[in-house]
Amino acid sequence: MSDTPVSTSPMEATPPTERLRLLLVDDDEVDRLLVQRLLGTTGLAVDVVEATSGSEALEHLKARSFDVILLDFFLPGEDGFWVLRELGRLGSRSPIVVLTGQGSEQMAVELMKAGASDYIAKSRLSAERLEQSLRQAMRLHLAEQRHRALAEALPQIVWTAGPDGRPDYFNQRWYDYTGLTPRPAAVESGSAATLLPRDVIHADDMAGCLGRWSESRLAGAPFECEGRIRRHADGAWRWHLIQALPLRNAHGRILQWLGTCTDIDDQKRAAETLSFLAEASTMLTASLEMSVTLERLSALILPRLGDWCAVYLQDDDGPVRQAMVAHVDASRVPLLREQHRAFPPSATASHGVARVLRTGVPELVPELTDAVLHEALGEALGEALGPTGDDARIRPGSWIIVPLWAQRRVFGALKVCALPSGRRYGARDLELVQELARRAEIAIDNARLFEMAKAEHLGAEQANRAKDEFLAAVSHELRTPLMAMVGWTRMLRSGQLGPEKAARALEAVERNTQVQTQLIEDLLDVSRIITGKMRLEIRPVVPGMFIEAALDSVRHAAEAKGVTLCAELPPGTGSIHGDADRLQQVVWNLLSNAIKFTPRGGQVTVRLRWVEGHVGIEVQDTGQGIPRAYLGQIFERFWQVDGSSTRKHGGLGLGLAIVRHLTELHGGTIEATSQGEGHGALFRLTLPLATAASSRGSTPLVQVQARQEVPSLDSGVLKGLQVLVVDDEPDALELLTVVLESRGAQVFTASSAREALEKHQLHRPHVIISDIGMPGEDGYSFIRRLRALPLAQGSQTPAIALTAFARMEDRTRALLAGFQMHVPKPIEPAELIIVLASLTGRHPRVDSQVQAVRQAP
Repeated sequence: MSDTPVSTSPMEATPPTERLRLLLVDDDEVDRLLVQRLLGTTGLAVDVVEATSGSEALEHLKARSFDVILLDFFLPGEDGFWVLRELGRLGSRSPIVVLTGQGSEQMAVELMKAGASDYIAKSRLSAERLEQSLRQAMRLHLAEQRHRALAEALPQIVWTAGPDGRPDYFNQRWYDYTGLTPRPAAVESGSAATLLPRDVIHADDMAGCLGRWSESRLAGAPFECEGRIRRHADGAWRWHLIQALPLRNAHGRILQWLGTCTDIDDQKRAAETLSFLAEASTMLTASLEMSVTLERLSALILPRLGDWCAVYLQDDDGPVRQAMVAHVDASRVPLLREQHRAFPPSATASHGVARVLRTGVPELVPELTDAVLHEALGEALGEALGPTGDDARIRPGSWIIVPLWAQRRVFGALKVCALPSGRRYGARDLELVQELARRAEIAIDNARLFEMAKAEHLGAEQANRAKDEFLAAVSHELRTPLMAMVGWTRMLRSGQLGPEKAARALEAVERNTQVQTQLIEDLLDVSRIITGKMRLEIRPVVPGMFIEAALDSVRHAAEAKGVTLCAELPPGTGSIHGDADRLQQVVWNLLSNAIKFTPRGGQVTVRLRWVEGHVGIEVQDTGQGIPRAYLGQIFERFWQVDGSSTRKHGGLGLGLAIVRHLTELHGGTIEATSQGEGHGALFRLTLPLATAASSRGSTPLVQVQARQEVPSLDSGVLKGLQVLVVDDEPDALELLTVVLESRGAQVFTASSAREALEKHQLHRPHVIISDIGMPGEDGYSFIRRLRALPLAQGSQTPAIALTAFARMEDRTRALLAGFQMHVPKPIEPAELIIVLASLTGRHPRVDSQVQAVRQAP
């Protein structure tokens, strides 16, 4: 493009082996002859075809191709720019050298932009200059052909653009990928925007890529951006790295832009997925509150993964509940909730949430048909979600449902849905949702455990509060009668009271003594219930008898308060197996409770009902009633409807708990009903008749421990018996020693397991009585060490475990450790003598029932 001669290498000066086909376009015959003469003096072998106009030149190019074109700039009615444009539109790739009678550096730039390879001023035209220009043009043309051949062979998109940034070439890979058809170079170079066609490049990426391309072109700097290109084969938008580098001449001027488009979709999505999952892990583990966790899960899913989502949880075999539902349009959330409420998942559905919960296998449905919706959601809901149904606006078009696992058990499911007008899920989406579900199931399970722990903590706090209130009530109830007893007793001792007041004082002391005795009995009964030591004397009992006895015991209290007692006791022939005293206590508690909460002028009625196989006892009052919210709690220990310091009625609130336990021990049931405050209460007790129990062949009692009379034994029944007693409590050792020695036994004592082994080797006793709970080494360890000794050293000495550990598992553990008998504390001295006599064979006629009673926990 410069008129300065450029030296050529020997290879460049060597004439080509084939003749060049040259098209000479010039309207001046003299100039054409001059060019012909100069070509003849060069070292080039050239075949020249002449044309006098641009139109004629185009006709020649349509008929055949040429290696190079010499073009006069000024033609009749045409200029060089018009011809260059038409040649480009025709698709000619031949290098073009422009001949001009006048020109400038600016014109040279414009000609190069228009597609010329070089230009020569006619005033400086010479054979040497012409040969140099032609060789240079052919060399550049050959290099371009090689570059394009290489570009076509590459497995990625390659493109080029002119110095102005307008594209002039795309390789075949571009057309195969996008589905576009090749266009003439002049059409392609019409606008820089054709580099990123709007039907191929994602609309969200178009503006950013064009802006960067404009900046790079103006600055002459390398270009790089990321954009999504639509793949024609499946319509998928895939991320590409679009790059371009400027190619410059020796003077630094840009001759061309060489660009590529590299598919980075897999890498980019993988990076985005890792970033998304890392964000999900952070968000989901940031809180242990279930509501917060589910809200953050929905924020992660919408709108990135779908249009709406839901989480379903199932506890054991209970109903499926919708723990969370969210929609990109918040106004549709109530519709989704109502849909689940009205049409819960069917346990036998062959698609949907129920199937995933049942099988633990994820479900991907790229295109939800009406048939699949009917199978998954039921016919009614499927029709409602149809194209014309009322709920068509929440109809899913595609969904993914994955199970949520914890402790190798499916406890829930995550459902992600796209609307019919939205995306269609594939295998990659399923993998992403499964990865998200793995993080969500940990967070949700932790939240569930946290809620359970909170509930247990709240329950423990309530229990502790109830115990504190109970202990405060105990202190109050015990101190109240005690104050009256102490006060009146001191007044009596002072001698300041007259006969009338002294009598009243004795009555008050007696009355408060009875109150305190009853309080203590209630506490002891609760203690026996907790420790499993409640004992019953079982015998046939006629219900009317213990009901009458209970009525007699409360009649005075009812009369004093002005409450009417009524009894409906029809005669019956049946009886029940039970403890008459305890059954009377049950009825007494119910009557006392009714009288306490019935105002003056009210009525308490007790009814006896004979039902086939059972007897029913009802106690009804017209008192203040029980709030319905508390009906399920009134039989609990340490609980009162009103436990405050301002309550109207005293007492510990243990009576109904004792009633329930005694009723259950007799194989019966107790329930309470009330229409609310101010409407009274009804307690209904049901007990099995003795005949019904006998016909079933089993006793209705849960646990029966009969009290037996202890047989009298000779005072010397243990005479000569050597007993080793092991206990760390000095008082216990002294008591046992006195009891055993009083019956003639010789007693050795030890306060630890180590001392006991030493005493055993020294004295070789006939029998051992050992405590279990001892510091350092307990009774279990002691008996194991003893049983491990050789037979000659007394390893088989009979041993009794006398301990306060009285549970069934404690008895089993003691027998497995090597003890022959397990006897719970406390024990009556006479019973201990019988146990020893039985174990050592000194009283073979001992009632076996006594042994069973004492061995039972």
